[in-house]
Amino acid sequence: MRTSQGSKRQTLRQGVALMGLAMISAIPAFGQAQQVPIPEQPSTAPQIEILGTGVATLDLGRSRNSTPDGGKASGSQINISDSSLVVGAAQRLYKGGIGSLTVGGLALDQTNTGRGTQLFLHQAFADYQAQSLEAYIGRTDQPTAQIVTFPTLRGDDLVTFTNLLDPFSSGENVNEHRYSNVAAITLNQKLTTFENFHVQHLIESADTSRGPSTGTGLNSYGASIQHLGLPGLEAVEKYISYGAGYEHRSIGRTDGGSSEALYAGGVFNLKPSLVNLIDLRVLDNYTFGSNLRSFRGTPDTFRANANAITAAVRYLHSPFGKPAYQVSLTAGYKSYSRVSQAGSIGLALTGVKRLGDGFDVVAQYLYQHRGDALATAYGGAHEENAVQLGFVFNFDTLFNRSVGPRRSLLNLQHQYIPN
Repeated sequence: MRTSQGSKRQTLRQGVALMGLAMISAIPAFGQAQQVPIPEQPSTAPQIEILGTGVATLDLGRSRNSTPDGGKASGSQINISDSSLVVGAAQRLYKGGIGSLTVGGLALDQTNTGRGTQLFLHQAFADYQAQSLEAYIGRTDQPTAQIVTFPTLRGDDLVTFTNLLDPFSSGENVNEHRYSNVAAITLNQKLTTFENFHVQHLIESADTSRGPSTGTGLNSYGASIQHLGLPGLEAVEKYISYGAGYEHRSIGRTDGGSSEALYAGGVFNLKPSLVNLIDLRVLDNYTFGSNLRSFRGTPDTFRANANAITAAVRYLHSPFGKPAYQVSLTAGYKSYSRVSQAGSIGLALTGVKRLGDGFDVVAQYLYQHRGDALATAYGGAHEENAVQLGFVFNFDTLFNRSVGPRRSLLNLQHQYIPN
């Protein structure tokens, strides 16, 4: 009898346990998250590229009329500006083409002081590339800065001559003239002729009539066309690259009104050679449409109508199996059509000696002279002289090589002797 009752109680406990287990197992069916429309699938790991550029120099400089008594001020310093680190990831897409992301930071002039802003996000863009089309959105090189690069030590040396200037910049960060927020589409024919159509947000750091600017809206648009020679034949072709473009900048009336810009230039081999190459680089930046007739401060020098012509001659000696070296002279002249005594000239004599893969010893002499009106806008600095001695190291490392984007990270950096 006891056995029968015990057996019934055991059977009852087992039934209750099974019912509880069934209820517990049913809960996730009602509580689990809904599946994503496109579940993640195992895929090939993206190609990763890491690029670094270290620039370290001892600068010995002097400025005339930069002190209250009109004397000379020393500009000697240890300079690590323009050093950068860039990381990129690229993946081949389902129906052809390449998708990529690039992010990088750049050391500023303020980095030398150890105070204030130390780094500038100069690259942060997503890019789609197909055989005859490229589209990219984000922070990167201004399209107007891609026609000609000059063989100065740093990319911002002589920037007031070599770049189309940002009329919204305060002038404290010269890299605002080189980089911007861009949305662009580039078409190409057989990878030799490229047409670029873009809109930009040129960085707004200058104060406006309403106070400090915090704007992020589109303030510039334009188009350019460029022809590139065949890759790998730059040393033997006569015409390496050339192009031209147009840019509209929407500037407020109180700051001179909207401004237009035309620019054109190219790189040409004066002496094509695999061992002793001599090339010529020329660029003309012409702006018009502004109503400014005087400078209230440094930002107005970026807005007023001006014409800047820059040229550079470079000699590159690359003997087979031996370290290479190059010597270059870059010269610029700038004038303002509506502001008198505002002309300026700039010179850069640069020497580079290759000591090992990517490692160079460098020397450069920089000189700038400004007219009275322009010098006043720059705090009274009529002349600037600087001798720079130091080292440069470039490296580029690729992991999981699976795709080959045409927009290589190397194209985004200021290069010296080609690797």
